[in-house]
Amino acid sequence: MRKIAGRAILPAAGFQPARRSALPAACLTLLLTSCGYIGQPLPPALRRPVVVTDLAVVQRGSNIVIHFTVPKVTTEDLPLNGSEDIELRIGLPNSDMAAWQRTADRIPVSPRESLATAEWPASKWYNKTVSIAVNVHGPTGHSAGWSKPEILPVVPALPKPEALAATNAPDAVHLEWHAGAPEFRVFRRLRGDANWSQIGTSPKPSYTDNTIEYGNAYEYMVQSDQKIDTRYAESDLSDVAAIKPVDTFPPAVPTGLSPVPGTRSIELVWERNTEKDFAGYRVYRDGQKIAEGLTAPAFSDRDAKPGVKYQYQISAVDNAGNESAKSRGAEGMIP
Repeated sequence: MRKIAGRAILPAAGFQPARRSALPAACLTLLLTSCGYIGQPLPPALRRPVVVTDLAVVQRGSNIVIHFTVPKVTTEDLPLNGSEDIELRIGLPNSDMAAWQRTADRIPVSPRESLATAEWPASKWYNKTVSIAVNVHGPTGHSAGWSKPEILPVVPALPKPEALAATNAPDAVHLEWHAGAPEFRVFRRLRGDANWSQIGTSPKPSYTDNTIEYGNAYEYMVQSDQKIDTRYAESDLSDVAAIKPVDTFPPAVPTGLSPVPGTRSIELVWERNTEKDFAGYRVYRDGQKIAEGLTAPAFSDRDAKPGVKYQYQISAVDNAGNESAKSRGAEGMIP
């Protein structure tokens, strides 16, 4: 009932007061059941670096040299920031990694970006076999475990090759050095190149490089090595020997010269030269040059006169202009 100007006004029969809308409650229910639900909370990331899979070790001289790629992500595929603790150890082999870890020496790892390198004195382990492994701990101290151990037999340091000398040889460079080892590796690069390539091995302290090209300048290094089981121990690399080979060596003297008389000429044939820098032949008759620049081992002397006996000789010339000695003389005559 309401009052207007002092009078009471009764509501009409059947009149119902207006209800408040139920829409806000329905919307709230919708938000709670579908829009705002975030599920169960996730556990915190352990941030464990992935396990190292490319550990490589070699004995070089009196040191053990170790390389591996530093993990960049965690097992959850999250990035790492480079502050990880790298635990690199060396010790006698043991199938129990926990026991091995307690007795193995820890090796410091040099500052790294993607490739970590470490060197460790080998003298403690001469004539023994060692096991080397690496374990990388993340910022929370967790790790995914040790890498596969690398097993390395260690021997007394091999001698570094000394006094390496490079000299000219026919179509080659000849190398000699001083050292005693079961085998030697030979490395070469073009002067100015950054990378070296192994071009061969030798069981003795000398090697002839037959793959040179005149006009190129080369640098050489040599290294002693010794095979132990399936691995190699290496020496330190020798000093560098540099050379720009010069062709001062003539081709071989042609052989097998045979004059064959014809009706109007004397046909000359001989054995072919096989030098890779061979350029051509010169033909001599009675000591006088009568032809040059021949690339085939044959010549037809059409200036020969019937009834006159001639003596012929052949020489070979290379691309540098070096001429061989003349061949043994051979006589020919047109009947």
